[in-house]
Amino acid sequence: MTRLPIILLALFLSFSSVAGVYPKADFSSPRKTMLYFLKTMKGYKQGDQSGLRLATQALNLSSLDNASRVISGELAAKRLINTLDRIEYIDISKIPDNTNDLKIWIYKQERIVTAIGEKLLEISIAPNKDGQWKFTPITIDTIHEFEKTVANNEVAKGVIELKSWKSRLKSYFPAWTAERSFILLNGQWFALITLMFLGIVFEKIVRSIILIRITQFFSKRNIPFIEIKSKFLSAQGVFFFSGFWLFGLKFLELPDTILSTLMRLGIVSFTVASVFTTSQVVDVICQFLESKAKISENKFDDVLVPLIRKTAKFFVFAIGLIFIGDSLTLDMKNILAGLGIGGIAFALAAKDTISNLFGSLTVLIDRPFSIGDSVTIDGKIEGIVTEVGLRSTKIRTFYDSIISVPNGALINVHIDNLGKRNYRRYTTSIGLQYDTPAEKIEAFCEGIRQIILAHKWTRKDSFHVYFNNMGGSSLDILLYLFWQVPDRSAELQERHRLLIDILRLGKELEVDFAFPTQTLHIYNEEHAQKGPLDMPYLEKGKVAANEITSHPLSTKTHRSSADAESFKENEISL
Repeated sequence: MTRLPIILLALFLSFSSVAGVYPKADFSSPRKTMLYFLKTMKGYKQGDQSGLRLATQALNLSSLDNASRVISGELAAKRLINTLDRIEYIDISKIPDNTNDLKIWIYKQERIVTAIGEKLLEISIAPNKDGQWKFTPITIDTIHEFEKTVANNEVAKGVIELKSWKSRLKSYFPAWTAERSFILLNGQWFALITLMFLGIVFEKIVRSIILIRITQFFSKRNIPFIEIKSKFLSAQGVFFFSGFWLFGLKFLELPDTILSTLMRLGIVSFTVASVFTTSQVVDVICQFLESKAKISENKFDDVLVPLIRKTAKFFVFAIGLIFIGDSLTLDMKNILAGLGIGGIAFALAAKDTISNLFGSLTVLIDRPFSIGDSVTIDGKIEGIVTEVGLRSTKIRTFYDSIISVPNGALINVHIDNLGKRNYRRYTTSIGLQYDTPAEKIEAFCEGIRQIILAHKWTRKDSFHVYFNNMGGSSLDILLYLFWQVPDRSAELQERHRLLIDILRLGKELEVDFAFPTQTLHIYNEEHAQKGPLDMPYLEKGKVAANEITSHPLSTKTHRSSADAESFKENEISL
């Protein structure tokens, strides 16, 4: 056990020493390019994985597709070093270092006969468009056939042979797998089918594990997951399968033309699936947040969570659109630059959208209402808030329609939030017939006050019941009170109970309620008075007034609050 740290340290030092001997990346001549390639590949042979990545810098990969450039470049570097090692031990001093009169340096050329005719195989180094000397595209294109021509040769003396698990695995395959029946080798067709099968198995296993974990997570918190269950798996299969597909393709050693097509297909599928998968992950997270918002006392969460959902999805699809365009080889930089040039026109065209976005932020920060609040907007729109989005707020009216109000309009209008009321006011006028005695009017008003005190949800510290007006066809009693109820349904129920009790009180006191009537009086000329009133009649009015005011019917103080001490007193006086 004590020797294990020493062994690990020795391995670390050996890898460090391998990496430390790499020459500087200098491609100013064929000699320096070849030296750099051989040194970096030697490090790779000895176990340093970074050596292979560095070696590909000596190759001109401009002819390869961007999607498969890294994989095809690394495969070409392996085939090139295998070919060079089986040709001879390379003497670096014989490679030209002076490039004054040199346009290309050809190391080896060979002609082979194929089914479609002769083909020239070549290993050469030439300057690229930047003036750097690198192994030419024709070398990358023909190195596979060149490797086959020297496959039976022994590795040159003094050269470390490149060995890999793939070469050992291929030695166990039957000979027919190395034959070409249609486009690809038989073994490559078999590997592609196997990769597809393993990819399907992989995505089904991973999907099942994720679904079980999420379902358990939600069930432990008593949150239903049925609503999103069907949608959640739609893009997951493509996401995990395409990810496994991209991972496995690099091991099949396919030609670059085929590999680039399959890689491009996998990248596009993976990118599109990633966008929809991320959108579904947002749905799952927001569903969890919504469940927490429902049990919290702060109703602002009910507005915030849907807004977070819509904002997150907007950014997911916006960023995903850029990546999808990039995976389709569209020049997204130029497209975005074009959008920047037309930014002024875009801003003018989208000014309403921008205004609505700022309106959403206003709703988010200022919190003028919450989901479920009953509101009146600008005195015109009345209903219950059902949803707050990025562009508009949806109001369900009391006749059950949906009105979408742009959030930009909410910045400059009056919002009466009826849902924030602690009390709900009710005021009306009760008309009695003109022949109702004053004593009954007083008794009727007092009875209504006692009914208000007896009802559970009425506000006891502020109400008014008074004979308030002598109307055109009735004696009007003002009824003004408040209820402490949570919603409109409860308010209507309590109003119903109050009015029913008032009707019962009127019947008990034999008070008749008035309705609009007109009385026709016929003028009798014989009884018409002529001239001014006599003084005795004036005196009679004074005497009657003194008699009435000296014997009042009403209480001494107001009867508008149960908390007032005077309400408990029944003293009737001036």
